[in-house]
Amino acid sequence: MAQGPSWKVIHMARSEKHAQIILSALETEGFLVRLKQVYRTVSSDENYYEIMVPSGEATEAQQLLIEKNLLL
Repeated sequence: MAQGPSWKVIHMARSEKHAQIILSALETEGFLVRLKQVYRTVSSDENYYEIMVPSGEATEAQQLLIEKNLLL
């Protein structure tokens, strides 16, 4: 059975709003992206989110975030 891509965390967003902005920017450029809420008992506005992309695309995705000034 074939396995899917190995995912790598490329950034930790400080809120769901910021995570969605990053998700949108990466998806617009054609990247596969996953978001994962870090804490289960914290509201979405106060939570952290892991931004993950396939390992093979991590460097390119991080570079895009730098170019678009999305790393806060």
